[in-house]
Amino acid sequence: MARQRHLDHAPIREAIIDFRVSPNVEVSALRRLGERLKADFPVANELRMRTFGFEVTENQFRTSTVDQGAMGVRLVSKDNLHVVQFKADGLTLSRLAPYDSWEAMNAKARELWKLYLEASKPERVTRLATRYINVMELALPIPDFRDFLVCPPEVPPALPQEISSFFFRIVIPERESQSAAILTQALEGVIEGTAPVVLDIDAFNDEDLPAASEDVWETLEVLREFKNRIFFESITEKTAELFE
Repeated sequence: MARQRHLDHAPIREAIIDFRVSPNVEVSALRRLGERLKADFPVANELRMRTFGFEVTENQFRTSTVDQGAMGVRLVSKDNLHVVQFKADGLTLSRLAPYDSWEAMNAKARELWKLYLEASKPERVTRLATRYINVMELALPIPDFRDFLVCPPEVPPALPQEISSFFFRIVIPERESQSAAILTQALEGVIEGTAPVVLDIDAFNDEDLPAASEDVWETLEVLREFKNRIFFESITEKTAELFE
């Protein structure tokens, strides 16, 4: 494991804060909110819910698509660094690379959440999540993934030891805070002498809270700390030093 600290060049491809609400809110109010934010978020697309099906008969294979209607709007900031989805069942904010800081991400989420509350007036928050998708581009050759990952993939000793791809996913409950996290480790494939190793951490809490409660933000702070612990417990000190 690595010592927890700030990494100036953290390998974050995308950072996400997600709110789920109940009951669903009116999509028309979200469209109007998107119009209000057009100066800062000039790119807007409608989000639609679609269901897909298929039918197999003796001689035919047929597919079908049913449009269930609009579910919200997706906005992209003029600097292409933020993507926000105002949805009937919640709000999702993404910060793309280069990542700034949790403080900046949290401030942007507070700003947009306040607007969402004012526009749609949801009653409850039923799920909160912080998801960080890290992509660590490690130079080849890599004699042993243990140099970089605390729990690397393992190949039975009698087999060839070279690895070209892997995928590993576990769910970790954190009973004290009634939270959980999905940890995914994957190798996307070798690219020009580097191995892009993905460390995807999705920490979430399904506690039911009043939508306007400050407990929402306290829970997000707990999730952030949980996410950080998982990240540094998953990598070696050698890996952390690559991103200082």
